Amino acid sequence: MSETSLKEKVYQELSRITHAISNPKRMELIDILSQKKHTVEELSKKISISIASTSQHLQVLKSAKLVETKRNGNFIIYSISDDSVLRLVSSVKELGFRKIAEIERLINDFKSDKNILESITLDDLFARSKKEKILLIDVRPAEEYESGHIKDAVSIPLDQLKKRLNELPKSKTIVAYCRGALCVMAADAVKLLQSKKFKAIRMEDGYVEWKLKQQEQN
Repeated sequence: MSETSLKEKVYQELSRITHAISNPKRMELIDILSQKKHTVEELSKKISISIASTSQHLQVLKSAKLVETKRNGNFIIYSISDDSVLRLVSSVKELGFRKIAEIERLINDFKSDKNILESITLDDLFARSKKEKILLIDVRPAEEYESGHIKDAVSIPLDQLKKRLNELPKSKTIVAYCRGALCVMAADAVKLLQSKKFKAIRMEDGYVEWKLKQQEQN
């Protein structure tokens, strides 16, 4: 096999990966699966398309080795194949956030609509935790927290937050996180907390970003 032929064949195989993540619904599926495993029925509801269409997208992702399946009784459970997929999608997001002006505008509009006056990153969190008392809360659904969460974070799902305000100390800064920069749950949590006179800040990063950072440090 010639060098040219080898390159063509390798690049053709690699293009299956770029094709797999070229669809916004498939990117969304990877985002959702990065939080926990799901059935096709659950994923269909989360991305608001038919089960048949969801299944077709999942087959493209599976063909590219980005997701894998496991049978549990009558159900097929989908999950991310390994952490290299998380790093791939994280890199795509980082590149887009830095280079595409429209993404920056959309995120700034989102922050403005949600009246987010302050937000921090994981690095900011680590730095501030050395200087002030901080309580980190995970406002994702409980099953996502159980699947994986940032160390020392307390699970208070957004739909439970109003009823559990008495558990939160006003002597600490409360940092809320959810699924990352594109997730609205942490912003809604901060808005509620601030209305109740808590010092609260939204963290832009989520569990996946923390997990990848931990791997980099090890």
